[in-house]
Amino acid sequence: MKKWPLYLLYFSNIVIYLVLVALWISIPGELTLNISLSLFNFCFSAVIFIKDKENLKKYYLSHKFKKFSEVFLSALLIFCILGVLNHLFYKNPSQWDLTRNQHNSLSPQTVKILKSLKNVPEINAFSRKENRGRLKALLDLYRFENHKLKINYIDAELRPDLVKKFKITTLPTIHIRRGQRERKVLSSREGELTNAIVKVSRDKDPLVYYSMGHSEVDPFEKGRDGLSHLMRLLKGSLFEVRPIHLAGMAKIPDKVDSLIIWGPREGFHENELTVIDLFLKRGGKLFVGIDPDFSKKDKLKGLRNLLKKWGIHISNDLVVDSLNNYSGSKGSIPLIKKFPKENPLTKGFKGPLFFPLVSSVQKVEAAGGRPKGNYFFPVKTTHIPASWAEKNVSEVNSGKVSYSPGTDTPGPIPLMVGWESLDKKHKIVAFGNTSFVVNGYAHFGQNFIFFLKGMSWLNKDKSLTSFKTPKIIDSPVFISSPHLGIIFYFSVLFIPLLMFSFALIFYRRSIKL
Repeated sequence: MKKWPLYLLYFSNIVIYLVLVALWISIPGELTLNISLSLFNFCFSAVIFIKDKENLKKYYLSHKFKKFSEVFLSALLIFCILGVLNHLFYKNPSQWDLTRNQHNSLSPQTVKILKSLKNVPEINAFSRKENRGRLKALLDLYRFENHKLKINYIDAELRPDLVKKFKITTLPTIHIRRGQRERKVLSSREGELTNAIVKVSRDKDPLVYYSMGHSEVDPFEKGRDGLSHLMRLLKGSLFEVRPIHLAGMAKIPDKVDSLIIWGPREGFHENELTVIDLFLKRGGKLFVGIDPDFSKKDKLKGLRNLLKKWGIHISNDLVVDSLNNYSGSKGSIPLIKKFPKENPLTKGFKGPLFFPLVSSVQKVEAAGGRPKGNYFFPVKTTHIPASWAEKNVSEVNSGKVSYSPGTDTPGPIPLMVGWESLDKKHKIVAFGNTSFVVNGYAHFGQNFIFFLKGMSWLNKDKSLTSFKTPKIIDSPVFISSPHLGIIFYFSVLFIPLLMFSFALIFYRRSIKL
């Protein structure tokens, strides 16, 4: 009976150690409480050892202690191995999003951007303490894909100096900075955050001129036949697009990265074609689309001839695919479902694509003085007799087309081409159709993604607008006081003591054996 107070002290000491472990894990920020309780329990242990010094000495020299030491060292070794494995998994994490629509993961475009970042910016997340959860959930997804991202969570109420320094006026705000370039994101949307990271990590945004004055597709038109939706996507992908008239220019400025000529219906003057040719020769990039025109006179013959000099021919014909086509089109709207996986223009692209009234695009011999290059034909129709390029204008105008051997070009027919000079300084992307990205097809997202992939390849830019925003739910869980008590007693006291009791029983049995 005299020993029970001592056993009670041992028991209390062990329980406090278990509580300490729980406190250091659950609330590591409460240093005052954790350190104070730790120091108290260490002193408590010292008092117990001094009080029971004789019994401890006997136990230290006993056979039981030798067995205990062996078991303890084995357990310690196992914990060390588990600790090393935990460190390796922490440094090389992996995760699976099991939600139906991948709500809790980033889009493939964002993941690709994060993995290819060369200039990693610093991210400061300003918020109140109660709003930090949603920001942290989103930013943790970004850090998971790129561990080099430096993310600081700043409590705006505790650090008014930093709020003033970074000129934060709205909470929450994500401030992204690299050198002199900085952006502020006022929402928790993946698209805006990814674009801001791309913009800050770039040295400059690609400058794109959009040719006007030849009845091109109107980039400002909001109706079905306009390009306002595409322009918003280009802006969202951080391309700076400026409409220009080539007729009033002697040359395209060197600061311009690429030129878009999209769906012209009127011809180009000789001086305009000269400006375009000089632009390509000095290393400019051209993105061009020409629709088929079955009138008596081809007004775009000059532009077609210029492209021929660079090894690309956009024929004035109509591609028909009777096997894979948009329902009800009778083959005049080819539907493309399969794409080469290793082609730089379609790598990672799943489609499908469709092209309303499209012409064939072919490779020809480049004129003298133009560099040789590599051709990429990632979008083709099916084989003959299912598809062909119709050359007979009268058949096209009558609406009754059929394959004519010797006249029509048999499939598979390329519908677009990417060309790159051997030194990779000159690039052209050419389409035989432009209406596949007009506002009327805004709900066919794959068409627009493919256009943007072409622009990104043209400008050596792997960045794309993120079309999918992760829906990270930030619903608080309310736990009542009785439930908190149950959680505490079971997780901190009952279960550890139960495990300790089992360990003691097995230990005593091993000694008897």
